[in-house]
Amino acid sequence: MNCKNCQNSIETASKFCSNCGAQVVTKKITIKNILYDFSERYLSFDNKFLATFKTLFTHPEWVINGYLNGLRVRYVNPITYLIIAITLSGFNIFLMKRGYLGEIDYGAFSGNQKSPFDMKEFMNSFYDYNSVLIFFSIPYLALLSKIVFYNFKQFNYAEHNLIYFYTYSQSSIFVLLFIPFLIIFNLDFYSYSIFTIVFMLVYHAYALKRVFSLSGKQLLLKTFIFIPVGVIFYIILSIILIIIYFVYLISTGKFNPQDFAQ
Repeated sequence: MNCKNCQNSIETASKFCSNCGAQVVTKKITIKNILYDFSERYLSFDNKFLATFKTLFTHPEWVINGYLNGLRVRYVNPITYLIIAITLSGFNIFLMKRGYLGEIDYGAFSGNQKSPFDMKEFMNSFYDYNSVLIFFSIPYLALLSKIVFYNFKQFNYAEHNLIYFYTYSQSSIFVLLFIPFLIIFNLDFYSYSIFTIVFMLVYHAYALKRVFSLSGKQLLLKTFIFIPVGVIFYIILSIILIIIYFVYLISTGKFNPQDFAQ
């Protein structure tokens, strides 16, 4: 018979194509096959995902520097790892939008009666484009990193992006593990948000310290540079996003600047 992927002629009893290496599938897909494939890929203790997740905590430089230096088999590649993180984040947003993580009070951010500003609607719009924002935030972080680590020439801008593919995904996946505790023990969502921000900052500092082989003094110096530069860029980015959102509201007739001023 012929391989379904490359049309190379192969033996009927073959399990893999000798030309392209694809697995030969002759049986129909069943629920059992799907569950088995999922468990083999993501739940077995010897698979790449768990190895990547564990090593990014213990020795992040092994995963990141290893990939940048050509080690591509042992761990999940950064793009796939980011896709997994975005998928899990989508589940988190699903819970948030439906109030399963506790109702969030947006009253303090509302406008006046003539032209109310619906902060909840704004945040829901923000959540709808979460995956797009993540893809934009990583190049932003990579740019900050390239500026802060100007004296470290071993990584170019593209490689800085791949570093944050791993670190951003790792921190995102880890904080999602605390969601069950948030639901079970009815913990405050705002406390969880603060924990998320603090953890992400600490983990990135830890990972970058090991990736760039920084001393404690160097890490402290880079942190003091990173924070003000990051704040400036964040304010600029936030202003741009808010302007885009208000232009959209004005163009659709949902917001009247004169009424809001009054």
